[in-house]
This record gives sequence, C-alpha cells and structure tokens, in this order.
Amino acid sequence: MRVRPVIKNLFVLSALTALAIYFAHLYPKMHEGTDFANLYVAAQIVLQGRGQQLYDAALQHEFQARYFGGAGTYFVHPPFETLVYLPFSLLVPARAYLMWCLFNMLLLIAVARAMAQSVLTNWSWRVLSPMLLLFVPVLLNFLHGQDSLLLLFFLVSAFAALQGGKEFVAGCFLACGLFKFHLVLVIAIFFLFTGRKKVLAGFASVAAILLLISAAISGWGFLVSYPRFLANFSHLPLAGVSDQQMANLRGFFGLAFPRMAPVALGMTVFSSLFVLWLALSSWIESSRARQSAALAFANVVTVAILVSYHVSPHDLSILLLPIAVIFYHLRTCSDIPTGSRTVFIATLGLLFLPPLYVISLRVHIYTYVCLPILALFGITYAEIRRLSVPG
Repeated sequence: MRVRPVIKNLFVLSALTALAIYFAHLYPKMHEGTDFANLYVAAQIVLQGRGQQLYDAALQHEFQARYFGGAGTYFVHPPFETLVYLPFSLLVPARAYLMWCLFNMLLLIAVARAMAQSVLTNWSWRVLSPMLLLFVPVLLNFLHGQDSLLLLFFLVSAFAALQGGKEFVAGCFLACGLFKFHLVLVIAIFFLFTGRKKVLAGFASVAAILLLISAAISGWGFLVSYPRFLANFSHLPLAGVSDQQMANLRGFFGLAFPRMAPVALGMTVFSSLFVLWLALSSWIESSRARQSAALAFANVVTVAILVSYHVSPHDLSILLLPIAVIFYHLRTCSDIPTGSRTVFIATLGLLFLPPLYVISLRVHIYTYVCLPILALFGITYAEIRRLSVPG
C-alpha cells in the first residue's frame, strides 16, 4: 500500500529534475542576460581571499570577464550571502548553474511542503510543487539563477512558526532573509510597532550573527563600503535599474512621471506611508480576531513589495505566500460578501496566471503589475477590517 506514494514522489522528483536540467541546457545561450553571473563571481571573490574588495565594481567586472567572458550586473547583497553560493563556485559556471537549479527545485519542494502543512492543509506537496512553477516570477527566478525562492522559503517558514506559536523561531527565520533586507526590514517593522518581543529577539539574534559573518568575510570596513556602493549603484554602468521593471510604487510613479523626479519621489513617499499606515492599523486590529491574523501577515508581505526601494521581477515569487493564504481563506470562510469574493478571485487569478507577466514583460511595462498587487492589498485590508468588527 505504501508503494504508490513512493512512485508518485519519484515521478514528481524526476519531472522537477528534468526541468532543472533543461534550464541548465539553455544556460550557455543566455548566461549574459542572467543574474547568476554576479552571484557566482561574488562567491569567487570571497573564495580567492579578496572579500574586503567585494564591493569594488571594477573587480567584479574583472572576475566576470574571467569566468563569463564579459561584464554583467553587480552583486549588491550583504557579504554573508556569498556563503550560500560558495559551494557552487567550486564548480565551473555551467555546472554551478545546474546545481543551483537543482538546489532551487529542492527549495520549491520545501516551500510546497511547508505550505501544505501551514496554509493549504488539504493539499499535497506533489500537487503544489508543479503549481508553484506555473507562477511566472518563480520561472524567472530559475532562469536568472536568483535567490527569491530562498527568501520565499524563509517567509513561509516564519509564517508557519507564527501559526504554531513559535515566535522566537519565526523571528529567526525572518532574519535569515536579510540578504534582501529592503523587503524583510519592512516586515520586521510591523513586529517592532506591536512589541512582539520574542519575534524581535529571534530576529535580532540571527541578524547579529549575520553581521559577524559579514565582517569575517569583508572586514568591518564593509559597513562603510557597502552603503557607499549602494548609494552610487544607480550611476554605475550596467546597473540594470529601471522603473519599467519594478512592480512597486517607486517604479509606478517613476514611469508615470519620467521627467519630474521630485513629483515621482513625493508621490512615492506619500503613497508608501499611506499604505504602511493602513497595513499597520489592520495588523493591530487583527490581534483582536484570530481569524484574520494569517491575512494580516499575508498583507504585510504584499506591502513589503509595494513600498520597497527596489524589487526585481523574480522577487514577486514571495507573492505566493499571500496568494496561498488568501486562497485558503476564500475556501474556508463562508460569510465573505459575494462582491468581495468575486473581486478576490478575479485579482488572484490575474496575479497567478501567466498572461499578466508575459504581456507586461514583452511590452516593457512590468511596473504596472503593481496595480493588481495594490488591489490585492486593498481588498485584503477591507476583509481584515470586516473580520475585526465585533459581531
């Protein structure tokens, strides 16, 4: 009787492995347009004992020319993340990319299993894994050799820990995502404002460890060189920063007012503060109704995307957590007003299915993906308010 599940497991694992090999087969033709090069190069710089020069743009270009035959984008993450890529840098780039794809397939399975245990409790990870691959930002993560699935894994793990009452563990998982601090710190702010001491203690503990690891890799001078590098990043050649590719408020207003930078900045700051205020108020209200706690966390993840300083197309992989939480809420909550349910379903369908991403990428208006994300935030906020009203 136990043979059938084993066969199903092997089938899913074989299919995912075949897909990873297919991505690796494409890599020699597309490596110049991927982000894997700068991540691999950063690990090589550290491996060769030059971690103190990690944020030297010229050195990064030199290593990219050596291993990839040309200059690409830059490594812009904290030093500690190079440890993740270090084992892969022991291989030649093509094989390293293959192993990174296989590692990401394992992460995908881990995310699916965590979701099956904490969010979509009636679903099997065998079904969820291929479904998650249908989400275009996840495919972009694979094609670019990026780390957004790793962040999604930490966020789903933090959510599961919170659902199980393990607040310190949740804080630890959340801090593990600090390689994308521009997203994770937004989420941490909500725990700070509501005084969740155990979450903050776990977060601070892991953050301190990551700080020490970064200092060991690049020296304490990285506390100056790294911020300086980020401040000058948009002025560097091949920086790859474009409002058209950022599905957040900054990208939207930057594209809407291309020649009016002060207006775009003002609108971005005002709208970001307004969204943060709404999210914080619903976060506080959710403490009165346990039914809305999961929705509140999901909405905070959505807000992190909207108000972040920078968000890449593959970073939207983390939207899978809010989508899963809201989908489960729609299935289990019977008293949602018909109009709200219709809007929820339409927005989730628009965000999950491929056409929105394929079309927006093709015509170079990916930033407009932020509009359905903003709509998802708005209707989730309204639902949290509805659940928090007594009676």
